[in-house]
Amino acid sequence: MRPDQATVWYRRMSAVYALGTWTLLGSLFFFGRKQSEPAGGEVEEKDATIKEITEPPKGFYVETIVTYKEDFVPITDKILKYLKSWSGGSGPES
Repeated sequence: MRPDQATVWYRRMSAVYALGTWTLLGSLFFFGRKQSEPAGGEVEEKDATIKEITEPPKGFYVETIVTYKEDFVPITDKILKYLKSWSGGSGPES
């Protein structure tokens, strides 16, 4: 890899790393503050008259339908090809 390509790659990866770090710190701060304050400023008491169901009713079942696409490409492969195109590797065909 030539020095100018390495510099470009280094700057791009630094920007990605910085964006990820700030996103992580921001979300931790946001959700930490959100969970520490109860909604409406007061604590809700649980209604003692409501009974929780500990097991599903008899005859209860779940049906799952899986559909496969013929020419499906996983998102991880798409991301990998995109990142390889940054480093000059064998990326997507243009």
